[in-house]
Amino acid sequence: MYVEDKLDIYNDSAIILDKKAPKKIISWITILIVLSIIFVIFSFVPFNVYKPLVGYIDIKGNDSYIVLSLNNSDFPINKDNKLYIKNKQYNFKIVKVQEDKLVIKINLDNNLKVENNIITVNILKNRTTLFKIIKNKIKKGFGV
Repeated sequence: MYVEDKLDIYNDSAIILDKKAPKKIISWITILIVLSIIFVIFSFVPFNVYKPLVGYIDIKGNDSYIVLSLNNSDFPINKDNKLYIKNKQYNFKIVKVQEDKLVIKINLDNNLKVENNIITVNILKNRTTLFKIIKNKIKKGFGV
């Protein structure tokens, strides 16, 4: 017979207290706790969602304009959105919205002011969390 079968929790409490938990159980518990913390951080910490748009620069006098090509998924356009070119934020004013083009007036740096220069513009669409993205994908999957 094993020693563990004859243990009495009232008389042999020192032996029971000295008994260690198996290392596999401690490893699994540690891994589960770390994964849970990572999931919570990624689920509830917001991040920025940018929409990259490609356009060209049009210069008229001292004013510089950017003509951007749009798709149907790019609408609606908000004038409160932030616009970034090469990780620098620029103030802009929407001049004209056509079927597939957006013309914005912008005060560009001198090194970017080249007529018909093709440029990539990142527009900050919104801030969201991973949890919201997963929730929306599940809702779309169920047709809700």
